[in-house]
Amino acid sequence: MKKSYNQKEEIKKIVFAALLTALSVLIGLVCKTYLTFGAIRITFDNLPVILAGALLGPVYGGAVGAAADLVTAPSTGSVNPFITLGAAAVGIIAGVMFKYVLKGRGFIKSLLGVLPAHIIGSMVIKTFGLWYFYSYAIQLCLLRIPVYLCISLAEAYLIYIILKNKRITSAFGR
Repeated sequence: MKKSYNQKEEIKKIVFAALLTALSVLIGLVCKTYLTFGAIRITFDNLPVILAGALLGPVYGGAVGAAADLVTAPSTGSVNPFITLGAAAVGIIAGVMFKYVLKGRGFIKSLLGVLPAHIIGSMVIKTFGLWYFYSYAIQLCLLRIPVYLCISLAEAYLIYIILKNKRITSAFGR
């Protein structure tokens, strides 16, 4: 049976996606200012992107990731297509994992939704972009792996706490 199109629901999703994009931009700018050490940046700007994927699906997750990166790109001087692709991949992969692969709400399931998104989007695609476009030393780029493993654990826990809230999840049919 096909779902009917609900304009109010779509508007609600678009507005929530815009809010998550703005939150990601804000977190990203604060972390770029205070927590950047060469190719290493300690940030939780992917948290709203992953939340968009988890609650709204992979299309919205990818759109939030790409939009947030494109808005913050002028602060770095230029748009790096690999960084934008990596940001979109974080949202898309999280959306696929939460919407189609994982069922339930445990911490391990949140970790299994967040970890692949960070491995592919942040550790592989974005790291390649830093190495290729900005000529960061590969040894410095490889330091991003343990940093993003720690960030993944923290974000998975935060996502777990957010998704436990029945008001948030019921607002988006999860």
